[in-house]
Amino acid sequence: MNHPQISLAAVIAVLCAGAVGSVALPERADSPRAAAVTADVVGASAICPDLRQDRDVLRTRVSAGVAFAADGVTGTGSLLAQPLSARGAPARLPVDRPGQVAVDLGSTVTGDALEVTARGPLAAGLELEQVTRGEGGSSRGLAGLRCEAPKTEAWFVGGATQVGDSLTLVMANPDDTPALVDVVVWTSDGPADTRPGKGISIPPRKRAAFPLDQIAPDKEWLAIHVVAQRGRVAAALRHARLDGRTPKGVEWVPQALPPATTVVVPGLPQGPGRRILSVTNPGLDPTIVSFQLTTPDGQFVPTGMDALEVPAGTTLATELADLTDKYPATVTVVSDGGPVIAGAFVYDLQDGPIREIAYAGSALPLSGPALLTDLVIDRPTESTLLLTALGASATVDVTPVAIVGRQGALPAPKRVTVTGGRTTTLKLSTFLPPGATGRLAVEVRPAPGSAPVYASRYLREHGSRGPLTTMLVLQGAAQRVALPVVRRDPLVAVIR
Repeated sequence: MNHPQISLAAVIAVLCAGAVGSVALPERADSPRAAAVTADVVGASAICPDLRQDRDVLRTRVSAGVAFAADGVTGTGSLLAQPLSARGAPARLPVDRPGQVAVDLGSTVTGDALEVTARGPLAAGLELEQVTRGEGGSSRGLAGLRCEAPKTEAWFVGGATQVGDSLTLVMANPDDTPALVDVVVWTSDGPADTRPGKGISIPPRKRAAFPLDQIAPDKEWLAIHVVAQRGRVAAALRHARLDGRTPKGVEWVPQALPPATTVVVPGLPQGPGRRILSVTNPGLDPTIVSFQLTTPDGQFVPTGMDALEVPAGTTLATELADLTDKYPATVTVVSDGGPVIAGAFVYDLQDGPIREIAYAGSALPLSGPALLTDLVIDRPTESTLLLTALGASATVDVTPVAIVGRQGALPAPKRVTVTGGRTTTLKLSTFLPPGATGRLAVEVRPAPGSAPVYASRYLREHGSRGPLTTMLVLQGAAQRVALPVVRRDPLVAVIR
């Protein structure tokens, strides 16, 4: 007796039909109804990995906000916050509609992560930011990051494990089951031994701090790949430098985009000190890369940077300080061979022995509105928005967003035109009158019909003992998601 071949997909469809009552048959590939569709985002979460408080010596502040709603999105939702290891009901944040920001969250949380979950229309446009300000030791400086959603994979470019460098990978597990993670490291000398980074277990609703010198001791210019073999984690990488008792900077290394043959690192700030671009080739074959800089004066390939070899499994570090001492820049890395990952190290200088560091990460152009939820505007502090249009000219609307509990009218929005092939800066203190101080949040949104634009923020404070700096790459929060197209497989039999 001949039986028709039955695929695993057909068996699953039957089981699902028995469980839920009915299953719609997939559309034919050429059916008009099989066209890709989108749906509203109705749930989102992000985790700030490491909140620490120590009276007036070390303070971590968290801010959460939701971008203005997309056209057609209406209704209310909720924003809930809870320390990762806490039990019981989470606290409801005072954000009840899109276009609001809550600041100074997590002020009583120390030695733990903070998870924020959004439901309903508030999930479309969720942004969560953490900034830690330290006054001394290896924590002296500003260390900020965009708090990420838990996921199964993360990439980083930056950090070192040499004498005086402390590089720690923090992984938070938000689920009720253990997570199992592998960590792979590449250095300027090649791949590190993979055995110490295999099978790292993270208990349910806990986090693990993993020193990278256990995998790659006494190395510089690292790149890290975090892969969850079971579960998911919110991963973050913290780099601190100390020379004896003299602070040399602290910063979170931003998550990088996965390997690609073209990588854009936006927003290297103008100023004194070092600007070092790191490119890692995680592949098995060497590749040739070129660098193009986009500055306020235009685009160019620096002399000697049109064909640089990156050996297999190796990180290449290239000094760009001479090219950014007068102008900010965005760097485009193009690989002629296999895909690469890239990021930049910013080493700030000022009179005196104390130093400060920051990292610029790779990014995609803004896909929609992005929020800057934590802007302190005062005399010693300046936050600068850096915008780059690699191709045609772009137009960006920068709109102040209401901070819950703050009274008074919001400043007027600004429209910024970014000439094609140029980088433009906007000092965010200009939203307030000269000499005024305050807290501010802004939404950065490409205007309808705008060409692609990249955005980042550079925060620099003139401290009494030296500079304090941190950087943030802006990303457009997902307001709608694409649903996969379901296609009929003609080789699959339909069971009736």
